Amino acid sequence: MMNKKHSFRRFSGIFLILTTIFVVFSCKKIDDNPIVDQSQAADLHFADMQVSQDFTFKTTQDISVTIRTLDNTGAPVPNTRVNVYTDLPDNGGSLILSGTSDNNGLFSTDYKIAAGIDSLAVGTTAIGFSNMQKVRVSGGTLDFTLGGKDPSQGFKSGGEFIFKSTNATFYPLGSYNSNGVPNYLVTPNDVIDAATMQDINATLPERIAAPVSHPQYFSASNEHNLVLNDPCNIWVTFVHEGAGYRNVLGFYKYNTNDPPVTPADIDSIYIIFPNVSFTGSGGGLSSGNKVHLGAFAPGTTIGWVLIADGFRNGTITNGNWILYSDPNLNPVTAADKKQHTILLNDIGRKKLLLSFEDIRRDGSSDNDFNDAIFYVTADPIQAVETQNLPLPDYTATDSDNDGISDNFDDYPTDAGKAFNNFYPSENGVGTLAFEDLWPSRGDYDFNDMVIDYNFNQITNSQNMVVQIKASITLKAFGASFKNGFGIQLPVSPGQIASITGTDLKENYIVQNSNGTEAGQSKATIIVFDNTYKQMPYPGGSSTGVNTTPGSTYVEPKVLNLTINLTSPVSLSSIGTPPYNPFLIIDGDRSREVHLINNPPTDLINSSLLGTSNDASNPGSGRYYVTANNLPFAIDISGPFEYTIEKSEVTQAYLKFFQWGESGGTQYFDWYKPMTGYRNTSKIFSR
Repeated sequence: MMNKKHSFRRFSGIFLILTTIFVVFSCKKIDDNPIVDQSQAADLHFADMQVSQDFTFKTTQDISVTIRTLDNTGAPVPNTRVNVYTDLPDNGGSLILSGTSDNNGLFSTDYKIAAGIDSLAVGTTAIGFSNMQKVRVSGGTLDFTLGGKDPSQGFKSGGEFIFKSTNATFYPLGSYNSNGVPNYLVTPNDVIDAATMQDINATLPERIAAPVSHPQYFSASNEHNLVLNDPCNIWVTFVHEGAGYRNVLGFYKYNTNDPPVTPADIDSIYIIFPNVSFTGSGGGLSSGNKVHLGAFAPGTTIGWVLIADGFRNGTITNGNWILYSDPNLNPVTAADKKQHTILLNDIGRKKLLLSFEDIRRDGSSDNDFNDAIFYVTADPIQAVETQNLPLPDYTATDSDNDGISDNFDDYPTDAGKAFNNFYPSENGVGTLAFEDLWPSRGDYDFNDMVIDYNFNQITNSQNMVVQIKASITLKAFGASFKNGFGIQLPVSPGQIASITGTDLKENYIVQNSNGTEAGQSKATIIVFDNTYKQMPYPGGSSTGVNTTPGSTYVEPKVLNLTINLTSPVSLSSIGTPPYNPFLIIDGDRSREVHLINNPPTDLINSSLLGTSNDASNPGSGRYYVTANNLPFAIDISGPFEYTIEKSEVTQAYLKFFQWGESGGTQYFDWYKPMTGYRNTSKIFSR
């Protein structure tokens, strides 16, 4: 269960502590940062920066994402959901990308992330794979394989260890290493192929309560133990773990005619897997790892034991609680909550599927019963009593018939939509900050219009964008001009079916029937056309709204846009938000302000390009930049506490100057609330 895993599990791998990005709709000063030398701050003038001509003031980096989903033979496992987070969710990581692997087991796209991030978290909720791991971003590439052939294991023997529990003695079947990987694994590993994994995903889907999806698995007549009528050998194969605990799997045995009535009747528990945890997820197991339990006489019954979080500091302990395959032995009072094991007869594969719910069901359990999954193999299989064993369900629930099962589908009842893809992340915002005197330079406080944004590019079952949802928050404007705001997408107007959520108050914007702006060769969306009709002017000595200290604070205005496409477009071709955002100056549709080197729309008065302080050169692809390569607007990939009126951004953000002069190689996190980074007296506070 993914939610539990990241609540409890310490992950191995490469760790980078990321600043948690929170959605904020008001501006607050970070008071725990010291105000630095005021004379130093006063000397940091924006116009004095000596900036390389190829620096674009980006706070992001472009990356190419490639993720493979393979079984333990290296063969593709298609149609597997993959997720990419800013960091491990347990560290505050937030979802960026999601989608499904193709027939070759491949998910790939281009995206962008904050500059300086050198790792992301990659994972899946599909059974048979490790849920989440940190992955290095190197050279603009994130490349990772989920699953694949079993890596070689460098064993460091922990020795054979016998531990006395409250009622029974634990007997490991042999020695194991410090990660709890047995030294007695059978070779070769069992093959857990794509078909097997897909069938198990259908039988025990993640995030779906098994008593609801498969009530037949909870019949009182079902058998949960392994009843042997003839002599046979037994093996147990690790398939999957989706738990937050480092669980221990064991078994006990008894004469079929003399079952234990209480846990006290069990004197010996034999440990199969000391640590039921994937490599990179708190342990060292891979799907297909197999253990021989031994040869058993007829009339023997094998019961299963899961010690919840029982592997600690390299040893086997009593854990949080001990769960048994016999429901009557479990430490749960309610009769309908006692069962913690499912045992199914996979007739076609001549195996038994064994699974556990590791959180007490009288507590916070999600009841999906896929916290630890194994295959049991018997030779001969006919020696096992299978009469009271239910069968697996090989048919996944897909309510909208889009090819993505409901438990992997973010939109299970909408065949046109399947996955969410956020920028900058699900719980994060980016900020746009504009000057509005173009083609003349402004005062470089970058607060003439300040907008927070969050985008969700919703994709279908083929990972193609079908809808864009955007949250646009106008936070402040330190200007007397009645400015507007728009976004241009890299698609034709005809590729837009409809747009909702814009708010036009004036009469200078002409729209097509689909909500795009008329007269444009690319789809252009005017979000609003007058800042003063979005946030009311408080009066007094305030310049604009929410930029003058001591003035009446006005709540930011949030506009929620929905953009529907006429046909699906790939993530890579539509690009990464905020696309080409721009400010419309004081109701004059012929004057726009864009980010550095972003082209104007078709409605610009092109004769203004290259005049006054603007050094645009359309022939060389240079736009909205001064002769010294300084911008008229900036895009920050995180929340930005903007400056007060008439205070240059370099005087409030003391590392901005060095960031600019270094071409972005130093202090790429200049906007974050770190010690010595800010002069808080220059930053607006509510």
